[in-house]
Amino acid sequence: MLSFQPPLCRSFLFLPSLQIAHFSDPHLPLVGLPALREIRFKRMLSLLSWRLKRRHMHLGAPLAVVMQDIGRHNPDLVALTGDLTNLGLASEFEAATRWLQAQDLPDTLLVPGNHDALIRENAESKSVQWAPWLQSQTGFPSLLKKGSVALIGLNSATPTPPFFASGRVSETQLDALGGLLRQTGEKGLCRIVLIHHPPVQGLVSKRKGLDGVERLQAILKREGAELVLHGHSHRATLSNIPHTHIPVVGTTSASHSATTLVQAAGWNCISVLAEANHWQISIQRRELGANGRMQDGFLHHFSPHRLSCTKAL
Repeated sequence: MLSFQPPLCRSFLFLPSLQIAHFSDPHLPLVGLPALREIRFKRMLSLLSWRLKRRHMHLGAPLAVVMQDIGRHNPDLVALTGDLTNLGLASEFEAATRWLQAQDLPDTLLVPGNHDALIRENAESKSVQWAPWLQSQTGFPSLLKKGSVALIGLNSATPTPPFFASGRVSETQLDALGGLLRQTGEKGLCRIVLIHHPPVQGLVSKRKGLDGVERLQAILKREGAELVLHGHSHRATLSNIPHTHIPVVGTTSASHSATTLVQAAGWNCISVLAEANHWQISIQRRELGANGRMQDGFLHHFSPHRLSCTKAL
């Protein structure tokens, strides 16, 4: 976090706040079993996990309540941090596309999760179906700008060996990220980075963690960002990029049953307001109660300095 006080910028004083809905890991129900040509050992392990455990945890009813709650809050932007699928099947990508279309979401930035890249199989033909939400013609990092906010998407989803669910951000993405953070910062935008895997250690086990996380952290520390959003852990968490004040916010699965509040289905309602020298960022956790109704969870406020006040956005 920079320590200097940026100059007064009157062009932002009277802008209304911009609302962002962050949700993740919906793990939409399976629409069918893998075809013979789609059978792989890791996919069969995931199918077994789904049959024995996860299909009883990720349910359509909680997801419907979450999406209705998001709709009632009428956000300006949606940040979706991956894992729409379970086995990464082509049929799941098609079903997820139909589901996304049916939600009638506002401008959305989607980054894929590890389940969406479970194995090396027709990645391009599957991801093209999600093009309207991936918001990228040239790959990652992706960018979605609206008002004073820039959503920046990183793809940490990569096929891994059986029993691993780790991620990695490619060197190509990391090389481009620094310049994109710098450019959007100089334009006076609030930079919110989206990634599926937590960019800090300790929130998930090593076999589920982000490989090479230190370089990503170094770029964020050098160039700055106002907020980082992630999924994958299936928990509502708040941490920081080490040695910075950059908040890192995780969310539970949007379809998880309400067994415990720390894992109950939910989403983050984020408000961003540009003031003279600071951003006013608030994060209101919305979570599914045991009664089947959405309720307020934790509330956090952040006031990072604004780097620039350029009018040309």
